[in-house]
Amino acid sequence: MLVGYFDSIPRELDEAARVDGCGPLGALWRVVVPAAVPGIVAVSVYAFMTAWGEVLFASVMTNDTTRTLAVGLQGYASQTGVHWNQVMAASLVVSVPVVAGFLLLQRYLVAGLTAGAVK
Repeated sequence: MLVGYFDSIPRELDEAARVDGCGPLGALWRVVVPAAVPGIVAVSVYAFMTAWGEVLFASVMTNDTTRTLAVGLQGYASQTGVHWNQVMAASLVVSVPVVAGFLLLQRYLVAGLTAGAVK
């Protein structure tokens, strides 16, 4: 996703920064990265949402003291039944940061997804 977005940034921006006296790293940090902020935010939100709900990897790699929220939600289910009221309350609390982050970064996410698409 991010490669497609960086490919859509015009080369002329980098060349103009080099003509104005920036070095290669200065052109990258002062011109290219600010132009790529929507793509970087879109990839960051996508990676966060993918990692937030990861259960299989977290259930294998963690124990009772280091478990993640998704694995902790599984603790409300037992062989005899499921505590649905506690599962729903905990899942609401777990989903609030993702929804809040999406609402704050929505314009960057939409711009990054559409501009980095294959044309």
